[in-house]
Amino acid sequence: MTSLCTATELRVVSGDAALIAYLRALRGQGVVESVFQRTLNLLTPGERLVALAVRGGDDAPLTLVTDADAWAERGISAGQAVEFAPGVITVRTADAPVRVHTEGADEWHPILPSLTALGPGDLAAAAAALDRLVRAHGSRGGMLGPTPTASSMEAAVTRALADGRDALVRAITSADDAGMRRGVLALLGLGPGLTPAGDDFLTALALLSSLHGSRLGPFGRALQDVLLEHPGRTTRLSVTTLDEALAGRARASLLDVLRALARPSGWSETRAAESIRTPVRHVLAIGHTSGTDILSGLVTGLRLEKELRGSL
Repeated sequence: MTSLCTATELRVVSGDAALIAYLRALRGQGVVESVFQRTLNLLTPGERLVALAVRGGDDAPLTLVTDADAWAERGISAGQAVEFAPGVITVRTADAPVRVHTEGADEWHPILPSLTALGPGDLAAAAAALDRLVRAHGSRGGMLGPTPTASSMEAAVTRALADGRDALVRAITSADDAGMRRGVLALLGLGPGLTPAGDDFLTALALLSSLHGSRLGPFGRALQDVLLEHPGRTTRLSVTTLDEALAGRARASLLDVLRALARPSGWSETRAAESIRTPVRHVLAIGHTSGTDILSGLVTGLRLEKELRGSL
């Protein structure tokens, strides 16, 4: 019997400019990779992972922010077919298709700051201000350590995260390439979820390594090598996120934090904390602990930048 249900028509409000350009010429069939309340993850015909976010979502690499209110109640499930054609993405559901129109969307371009002008004092103040906010408002269960009611498994994972972080920091400060690879492997894929806590931590370091003036270039190269050599070590979403961060591409709220911190002003820790309070709150809202784990990586990365500059 032919369904009498009409298609749901949705619109992309804003999106990654590079992704929008890629989709303009794309034709073929993809598939739904995963469905969440606020995000619909799709695989294109070339198996590139792209995300459709709900209204008010964060602009991010390989992401389109739509006018949808939610995805979980639309009859969409993993494995369903997705048709890609210029100007429209069509998800084939059991009831009626969901069409997402991309034409006319605002194009988002990630704008990176530079760390070149920041001195050791600026980096120390930035790291201290960010650390204070993360510890006061972040979520435990990942890089901040176990929750008060943690299971033995959670406690073991958080211990392993701390050990991996400490090993990686030692390797970076001593320019130990093999140690960096071991540290990355200790963290990569460690933790539950689509983006495990260890991966979120590494994402922040990867992004810092991509910035002009960063001293974390050797770490970035070690991470890239490990990702190539161990393709099944973590989730597809994490690999995509890490690859994008290494290329200097990350979600808008995280870049907002970096831009606020990257202004060489001689500010005190208190004033620096005030300048980043709003963007930090937005990042902390990501996932269960993901935002906290990303910002924990940023704190560590800023401290490493300070130490590495002091050794030159």
